[in-house]
Parts: sequence; C-alpha cells; structure tokens
Amino acid sequence: MVLFFIKNDELPILFVLFFYTSGLNRYSLVTSGGDRWVRVAYSKNIFNLTDELGLLALNYFFQGTAAIIIAYFIFSLNRNPPSSFKDDQSILSKFLKINQFPIVGLFVIISIVSFYARMAFVSNFMANGGGISMGGSYYIMIAFGLGGVISLMFMVFKNLDIRKQLVLKVIFGAIIAFAGSMTYSTTGRFQFLSWSITIGIIFVGDRNPLYKLRIYLIGGLMVSLAFGLAGVKRRTDTTTMTTFQKLSMAWDRNKSTEDATMLDGFMMVLQVYPNHLGYHYGTDHLEILYRPIPRSMWPNKPLGGYANKLGLNENMGGGSVGISQSLYGTFYGEGGVGGIYFLCIIYALLISMIMGASVNYNSDVRHLIKGITVASLIPLLRGGDLPGIYAFIGMSFWPVFIFVNRYNAYLKQYKYQQLQNAFYYVPQVETDENSNIEIQYADK
Repeated sequence: MVLFFIKNDELPILFVLFFYTSGLNRYSLVTSGGDRWVRVAYSKNIFNLTDELGLLALNYFFQGTAAIIIAYFIFSLNRNPPSSFKDDQSILSKFLKINQFPIVGLFVIISIVSFYARMAFVSNFMANGGGISMGGSYYIMIAFGLGGVISLMFMVFKNLDIRKQLVLKVIFGAIIAFAGSMTYSTTGRFQFLSWSITIGIIFVGDRNPLYKLRIYLIGGLMVSLAFGLAGVKRRTDTTTMTTFQKLSMAWDRNKSTEDATMLDGFMMVLQVYPNHLGYHYGTDHLEILYRPIPRSMWPNKPLGGYANKLGLNENMGGGSVGISQSLYGTFYGEGGVGGIYFLCIIYALLISMIMGASVNYNSDVRHLIKGITVASLIPLLRGGDLPGIYAFIGMSFWPVFIFVNRYNAYLKQYKYQQLQNAFYYVPQVETDENSNIEIQYADK
C-alpha cells in the first residue's frame, strides 16, 4: 500500500491479492469444510493431500510472497526518476496516426492466419489420435496475438479526438468490441484477460491512487465475473439462463475457489520433489528456450512437467492434466525452499527493471508496458507449465514488442530531426528591385 499511494505502483498489491485468493482463502475454505483438496485420477497414486501438508504449502506460499514483495520494494526505492523523458503524448499521437491503419491490418492478418491455423491444428489433432501434449498446440496460440493488437487499437482509439474524428473513433471502437468478442471463450480465458487488464491500466494512467482504486474494484469485479462465467460454460449450458442467473453462477464459481487451486498444486509439488524427482536447478527455465522446437525435429526432446516425466498422464487417452502450483511451487521444484527465495529476488529485479524502463516514457507507452507486465503476471503467478506460460506471453504480446521497438526507432529519428532544426536556421530571403535574391544569414 505504501508503494501504491506514494509511488502509484500497483504491483505489490497484486502479489498480496494473489496470496489471499489462491493461498489463504483456499486453505480456509477447505479446512472449514466448504470444499475438498483436488483429486486427479492419475495412472499412479502418489499424492496424499492433507490439511497439515496444506498448512506447510501455505507457509511456503507466504514466504515466497513476502520475499518477492520485499525485494521489489527495495529495488523500487532505489529506482531514480529519469532526468528527461524519451517522449510525450503529442509525439506518440503522431506515431499512432501514422500507424493506425497498419495496426488494423495486423488484426485482419492475425485473424485470417489464426482461422486457418486452427483448421490445421484440428487436422493434426485427429491425425495423432487426439493428442495435444505431443506437439501441434502452437497452432492455436497464433490467435493469442489478438490480445496485443487489441491493446494497440485501444491506444489509437484513446488518442482520437471525438470532436474532429468521431466517425473514425466509432469505427475503432466497433473493431475493438468485435475483436474482444473473438477472444472470449471457455478455453481462452487468459486471452481475454491479456487485453482487458492492459486496457484498464492504460485507461487509468497516472491518475491518483483513490481514483485507480475505484476503477480497479469495479473493473476487477466485472473481469472476475466474466472469467468465472467462462469457466461455468465449460460444464453448463447457459443459453436459456437469464443474465442474473449467469452472474450468480459465475459468482458462486469464484467464491468456491474452483479456479484457484494453486495451493493444491503446491502440495503436489511438495510430494514430488525430492521424493520422486530431483530438483531441476534451472532446467525448467531452460526449457522455455527449447520448448518451441517441434518434436518431429527433436524426437527425444525431454517431456515437460512432472506429470509427464513421471508418466502420470498415461491413462488420459493422449491428453494431459496438470494442476497449477503457483509460481512459488515452480520455484520450489527448481531448488527447494532456497529456490523460492533466490528466484523471487531474481524475478523481483527483472520486474523492477521493466517498470524502471517504462517510466522513461511520458506517454501511454508507459502504461502499455505496465499493462502487459501485470497481464503477464496473472498467468505467471498461477504457475503450472512455465514454458507454456512464457509461450502464451510471447504469442500474446509480440505485436506490442514490435510496436515499442518501432516507436523507439521513430523517437531516434524524431530527435535527430529536432536536432537538425536546432542547428540549421531557415535564412531570411528578400528581393531587391532587380529581382536579385539577397540572403541575410541569422547570427546563430
């Protein structure tokens, strides 16, 4: 709360809320009899989830949360504001005006490619006996790029003057609404979160914390209900339900913590390492680099996730089941309790560096970078398949990465042009009676 009200930084609150909803709340619900620990019909029964083990996992969960917050707090206090900004909103507006139609064109291209990629994925899925864990799943991830494109289109929409560009603003608003509807489904809930969270942070900008708090409470409730409703639709036909009934079921699902079983996953990790598998010591993070390599090119590529490594999914008919163990559970698998502390500090440093880079901009680019960082942290904090999560982040926000890179190049060219204008003055020109041009050079 100190960083939020003093430095207008929301990130530490995100870590606390995640611990409360996915850790403390989940433990309280199960131990009070409101729910039971997760049970998975794996081919091998190696898990015994108890309240005592849950308390141990909750303590590690708390230690990881405290470590990453304290480390981030220290790094943030040592972060000095820039002596000068890279840009301002007027420069960004000029760049967006130049690139507004290419951004829409990118949306069209991603939509078309995604459509045919899904068809190819279905064909590949059926040809391999309905198994997605053995390759081909990157086909469907092409559509994730819509999350980044929608965020960019919102920046264009926000910078359009409603008095002078009303028609264009309406057109962009309609495209954003249409594109957003394409991302909302029972299987792509995090795709919906990727742009909705980013847009929310761009919208509030650098407003005062009290205003932000009100918007976050209202927007967070709406996004939470939308997320829960998408989960409800996985098992229930809601076509004949009223809006109130749908929202009630979404609220009940969120309250039941059915989508927040990361503590259960953490308990499973505690029983896997080091009893059944040795600590990875960084190889989980190394897998981020070689995961995109097709198995057809590398037949002996190591399987990802402890469930696949231990053969727990052998009775799943080609599919796979994994219970998210939170980011701290992933850290535990990398190196035990020491791995939690070490990697929490590393991640806090990296996040602080990203936020430090964002404040160099005095425009919506600052909020765009913060937005995609927060949106990336949501699935990252939930944990699970770490390489898959990083793949989701990369496939969702590659349009933003390209945009920021192009914008930085534009800023260099813009400043070079400004520098030229500062040194080269337009001469004053006068014409005499004989029409001979006389040039009077300025003193400077």
